Amino acid sequence: MTDNNQNEDFLSLVRAEFERADRDGDEYTRPWLDLDVAAYADYREGRSGRLPAPFGDDPAARAMMEGVQGLPVLCLAGGGGQQSAVYSLLGAQVTVFDLMPAQLAADQAAAAHYGYTITTVQGDMHDLSSLPAGRFARVHQPISTLYCYNLAKLYAGVWRVLQPGGLYLVDFAFPLLYMADDLGWDGEGCCLRVREPYRRGEIWESADGRLSYHQGQPIGEYHHLLSDIVNGLIQAGLTLRGLWENPRPDRPIANLPAGKSEQRTARIPYGLTVLAVK
Repeated sequence: MTDNNQNEDFLSLVRAEFERADRDGDEYTRPWLDLDVAAYADYREGRSGRLPAPFGDDPAARAMMEGVQGLPVLCLAGGGGQQSAVYSLLGAQVTVFDLMPAQLAADQAAAAHYGYTITTVQGDMHDLSSLPAGRFARVHQPISTLYCYNLAKLYAGVWRVLQPGGLYLVDFAFPLLYMADDLGWDGEGCCLRVREPYRRGEIWESADGRLSYHQGQPIGEYHHLLSDIVNGLIQAGLTLRGLWENPRPDRPIANLPAGKSEQRTARIPYGLTVLAVK
């Protein structure tokens, strides 16, 4: 099988997953239609120094969104009417690039709801050749890196479409923990069991929900190494500006009932946010 056929097989799995998610109404397919428009106007016009929900005090989001009014912004593999709504309410000129027509339709639905105009482009994140070189001052990519099988291609495309000095925010599943089995709360702590080797590769899932590189069926997700995430940016010509766990350990932790999902997220980061500059 050629690499092109393998890649198309992988993307077919991604398409099937998003078609299922759209049918089921998963969270990342639902546009944000309840944003505080007045609060965003106050932040945009300098009457408030606090970025409104849902990003709030997130340092990477603040770096991306401060002074974004009038700037060209790319929401990369970030359809669904979420990040595009935030940037549009902040006055940016927004383009959304996504593999799935239904995700792009959600961005257009959010635009119609709030009364702004956006550009939507259908395509694969591994090939950004349909976008102009040096066009964007910001590129914001959510956790869609789960569906990236080649970080080098992704990063090279981002470098090409960014303006000099442009910022790239990209989210990942936390590399050191994503493939571990979650055994839940044992009364004293959250337990993980690491069965799989720490390596890059296509992720498979067994009937009982365990993730591996070889058992069950491929699910259209890809595991990235922390070194690939950071070194790939450097090799692409981007400079690291910051790196944060999600949820961040500097956020206050309330008294949480044992066994609840909040206990896990208070102890084990599930995401990693990276900020880079061209």
